[in-house]
Amino acid sequence: MMRQLIDKSKIYLYIFLLLILLSLHNINLISNIDNYFKIDKINIIGKVDKSLSDDVLKSLDRFSYINIFSIKTYEIKSELEKFKLISEYKIKKEYPSVIRIELKQTDILAYYYDNNVKTFIGNNGKKIKHQNILTSGITQIIGEVDIKKFLTLKEILEKNGFILKDFNKIYSFKSLRWDLMYKNKIIIKLPMEDFDISLNIFKEFINNQTLKEFKIIDLRIKNKIILL
Repeated sequence: MMRQLIDKSKIYLYIFLLLILLSLHNINLISNIDNYFKIDKINIIGKVDKSLSDDVLKSLDRFSYINIFSIKTYEIKSELEKFKLISEYKIKKEYPSVIRIELKQTDILAYYYDNNVKTFIGNNGKKIKHQNILTSGITQIIGEVDIKKFLTLKEILEKNGFILKDFNKIYSFKSLRWDLMYKNKIIIKLPMEDFDISLNIFKEFINNQTLKEFKIIDLRIKNKIILL
């Protein structure tokens, strides 16, 4: 009877030791699996400035060495939305440990001064305050700026065969009217509405040599052109 109790005690001891060994093995296994799926690389692809790419990577550094399954896409989106120079992005998890981000940088359309701070307008409709953007060849807006109305003006210009860079300066008035400086030479005074008609009239005058004699084309009055 005593022998049987001793044998049972040994069996229980062996089972206990086996459970400990299995637990240690499982802990190591879980740890190895967790390490296998930790982010070890974030790839930025797309035609973007190196400074922008570096800034984005720096902002995403907090995701490094975190399990790829625990990172939510919206968390990365939240970081990317902070960068006004980004117009589009695509995020893809490449298992087991890489995040791939495709970026598209917005085109700079124009700039203006907002409380004496140089401010750019991107094709994405965002205000961009960035010190490293050169203004050479970029249209300047003078006056109060409504980005939505400005983008509408841009669309109308393009629809009528012009590009924004044809105009060195755009003057914005509180009356919701625009003046355009064409290639640093002629001021076109647009009416408050019917831009298409006015721009078509101006287009007819562009190749007219006599335009060199004038500095202003006033189209504010319907069916009337005033040359000054």
